[in-house]
Amino acid sequence: MDDGYSLLDSTMYALITRLGSHKRQIAAGLERLGLRLGQEVYLAQLWRQDGLCQGELAGCAKVSAANVTQVLRGLEKQGLVVRRRDDADARVQRVWLTEAGRALQKPVTEVWHDAEVAWLAGLTPAQRKAITSLV
Repeated sequence: MDDGYSLLDSTMYALITRLGSHKRQIAAGLERLGLRLGQEVYLAQLWRQDGLCQGELAGCAKVSAANVTQVLRGLEKQGLVVRRRDDADARVQRVWLTEAGRALQKPVTEVWHDAEVAWLAGLTPAQRKAITSLV
């Protein structure tokens, strides 16, 4: 491909560059709460619907079951979730928030909200509307 295209001039590169500092802001905020970037996505799914099975969590997060298992081990070790066999089907493991996991909902949401507000503040109303229409 030699049509003058440069990844440095691409829309994707511009978005990644603009979002990079906000991703770091989120990561730093989560670290202050004892979390690693990515763990909050699983917690957020459980805040929405507690007691999901691991397969449902994988589907919601659009990741592999192996990825879910690894993250859940970390969340369990931190005392934020517990896994228990389903009463109706012992082959299924469900994931439940602990009180400590529930207690993180507000501070984690604030971290994400603050980063989003900061990012959107740098955009014009037309740009915000265009982004909103994409999601």
